[in-house]
Amino acid sequence: MGVILTILSAVLMTAANYYGHLYFLSWFAFLPFFYYIYIYSPEINYRKIFLRGWNLGFWILLLSANFLYYSIKLYTSAATITIILLLILLFLVLSLIYGLFFMLYFYLQQQLFAKRSLSAFFFAGCWTLFELVRHYLFFFFPIANPAYTQAEFLSFIQLADVGGTWLLTFILVFANGLIFQIIFQKKFKKAVILGFLLIFIFSFANYSEQSWGFSNNVDREKIEIGIITSEIAQQKKWSADQLQRNIELTLNAAPKLNRARLIIAPETNLTFDFEADHYYRQEFLARVAAELKTPIQIGSLASKDTGSGRYNSSYLISNKGKIISRYDKNLLLYFGETYPFIDLLNKYTSYSFSSLNAGEEKKIFEYQNLKWETVICSEILYPEYVRLNREEVDFIVNQTNEAWFRESQLLKNIMWQAAVFRAVENRIPVIKTGNKSYNGIIYPSGNYQRVDSRENYHILNLELQHVK
Repeated sequence: MGVILTILSAVLMTAANYYGHLYFLSWFAFLPFFYYIYIYSPEINYRKIFLRGWNLGFWILLLSANFLYYSIKLYTSAATITIILLLILLFLVLSLIYGLFFMLYFYLQQQLFAKRSLSAFFFAGCWTLFELVRHYLFFFFPIANPAYTQAEFLSFIQLADVGGTWLLTFILVFANGLIFQIIFQKKFKKAVILGFLLIFIFSFANYSEQSWGFSNNVDREKIEIGIITSEIAQQKKWSADQLQRNIELTLNAAPKLNRARLIIAPETNLTFDFEADHYYRQEFLARVAAELKTPIQIGSLASKDTGSGRYNSSYLISNKGKIISRYDKNLLLYFGETYPFIDLLNKYTSYSFSSLNAGEEKKIFEYQNLKWETVICSEILYPEYVRLNREEVDFIVNQTNEAWFRESQLLKNIMWQAAVFRAVENRIPVIKTGNKSYNGIIYPSGNYQRVDSRENYHILNLELQHVK
């Protein structure tokens, strides 16, 4: 029964990562687990609480990151059973921290509270601190925070403006504890606290709407942004036959998107080295000058003259075919763009692993009174990295290539949820465009316009708000 209740908690906690409108299930997710450790189990000791916490963490991570199967399969072509065993081992190791957390929490509870009584506030505080530690300790695995499941709960996520995902995590877990106390521990007075909590959430949402939507301290400017999206399988994307098609897909945007102030293409939409391959670069720049009437932002795995290796880069090119600026991705994706212990991997496996180079600075692109920051693919998952002031930029661009994960709805949702949070946290619009991804614009309120992935060219209406 303990295993069943633990798995049920993990399922409730992660359901909204698959179907966003199930966000309300996260508000009850801890109840089965609480029921097991506080009511059902006749005796809980350190061994049991560690194993149950470890089990809970394993299922949370498995249900949050099973999309990794596709990228490993694509990169290594390993046998299915090998990949499954590898992922099980990975999740078992990463989830050990959940077991250690519950052991420490159990010890502190024994010292501070009655043995079989839950303190909702204390547990919420401990879990929030745990998520904070896990985020920075396992920085290469920045997912599975329950706050992200609330991306569709617009009233609630307005609080991310003041406290980020950490405040939302605390409130969400605190509400779980209060509901458990009301239902199973018959502490009906806790309903008053829960009521005040809900009033606070909706009152703050109303305040945010009023202050953001009707402020007299901003000038508003409406512009059009063009984005290019694609649905190209990863194996096909990098084939020699596809190289010219990728160029044509980009340049064929001209008749559709020339009226826009800016055109943005996905991550690595050009599959040649934009720095080293002079033939294709000059051909591309010449055609941009001839065909496009607006600047375009493209992506490429590109080298540099100053050293060896390649970078995951984004270029801004003027409508005259001149390179204006370049950003090299700073935070590389572990086991995708960079590999620890690479010499050992190449020595003891049959695969040839190689890492990209990481960029060394953030970059704000500027063109014709527009300013924006670009974060490439997984960088959107790091709130501390995508931290800006409205005075600094007009919008954020997130270029992605999610074809590594085939058609994983889970991965697409996680990336989109992160983009929603970055928009609300910074009160800056996020424009997301990619290959095999969800694409569109997320407004500072968390509302969004998602485009039809069956089309390649889209016009987004963006309202810029310049503080006076």
